[in-house]
Amino acid sequence: MTQDSITRAIVEFAFASYARPLDSPRRDALTARIMDMLGCAIAASEDQEVRRVAAALGFTGEAGPCTALTMGKGAVDTVAFLNGMMVRFHDWNDTYVGKNGGHPSDIIAAALAAGEERHCSGDEVLRAIAAGQHLMLDMCDGSNALARGWDHATYVGIAATVAVGLLRGLNPTQFAHAISMMTAANNMLLARSAKVSTWRSLASPQALRNALFVTALAKADVSGPDPVFEGRLGFLEVVCGDLHLALDPMRERSGDTHLKRFPAVFHAQAPCEIALEMREELGAELLAEIDEIEVATHAFAIHWAGSIPALWEPENRETADHSIPFMVALALLRGQVHHHDIEAGIEDAAVRALTRRVRVVDDPAASAAWPKQAPARIAIVVGGRRFERSLIAGRGHAARPLSPEQRADKLIDNATPVLGAARADAWAKRLGGFAEMMDVSEALRP
Repeated sequence: MTQDSITRAIVEFAFASYARPLDSPRRDALTARIMDMLGCAIAASEDQEVRRVAAALGFTGEAGPCTALTMGKGAVDTVAFLNGMMVRFHDWNDTYVGKNGGHPSDIIAAALAAGEERHCSGDEVLRAIAAGQHLMLDMCDGSNALARGWDHATYVGIAATVAVGLLRGLNPTQFAHAISMMTAANNMLLARSAKVSTWRSLASPQALRNALFVTALAKADVSGPDPVFEGRLGFLEVVCGDLHLALDPMRERSGDTHLKRFPAVFHAQAPCEIALEMREELGAELLAEIDEIEVATHAFAIHWAGSIPALWEPENRETADHSIPFMVALALLRGQVHHHDIEAGIEDAAVRALTRRVRVVDDPAASAAWPKQAPARIAIVVGGRRFERSLIAGRGHAARPLSPEQRADKLIDNATPVLGAARADAWAKRLGGFAEMMDVSEALRP
């Protein structure tokens, strides 16, 4: 089949994982992530930037086998791209961090498109997502392309190829060629050294389009490079360094990713939650007199969300929601953190002024606890008085998971402005039974 031992291991794992029936905990964890990503997507579905991208791709919503959420029908690759963009638009979907980090639910938009294209059941799509997500988590645990400057979409592409290849019925040889082509062709630079751009929302969607492209080629018996992971100038040498994959199909990983309460970088989740609590404690009078704010957290968070000057003077939404100081100031002054609050806060002089009074400092104890926990502590000084609170992690981290009711509330809250309260509630109930759907297109027609 292939001389590349890593490719062989991925193929064997994918088929074994897909064959494993869904038990109740696995089904519930995967369904929760479907609901979470669709809730994130519908929150962005009417944004003008999303609509401009759709127009640029020639999407009319009038014909095709697959459904772009709230936008109509189109080709499978375009729909996966658009739904994937909506999922990433507010940086609100799940997160995982091992040696490498990323957003495993990014792959779901491709799995839904491929599943709808072939009229797959909810059970089939969930099992394919489980295999792809598991591979991505093992890649995050077993190597660190991020440290070499590669975007997590590099791993998303390989994981999405696994999910799509299973749903498209590739045989083992075709599967190996699809993985090989993706591994050779989808390596993306991180490209986020300063101001964050719209590409933050597009890197993973592009990886999804690539996954659909290479699986179509492989289905037609087009071959890919062999070896691709191993050997001179292979993926290990050029992209990720050492790669240790457990790939145990019996290991339960479906609930290992962290969900987000707020539409912001994962490292701002605990600081935002603390800031909202402290706002209630301080009251309006003391909030107006804040002298200084100190946010103490782990080194990884500081590196990505609290270390460069642009984060204290964000010029766009993508940079603002990746800024611990901005998000803390926003939570304190507005008392809520929704995507429209971020957009308003960028233009709010008071939020900007308070952002400049936030210091972000390394807490060695927090760094030692990361990533099993994601600790943060905030101290606020007002007129010589010091107020302080801390959390081991924000709500949604695996150490403090969202309850089923909180997950449903997130979906309904995001869907109600688009669908109305009654339709949003009905959609949430229908998605709760995703595993029993005979055709996954039901999920994309709220």
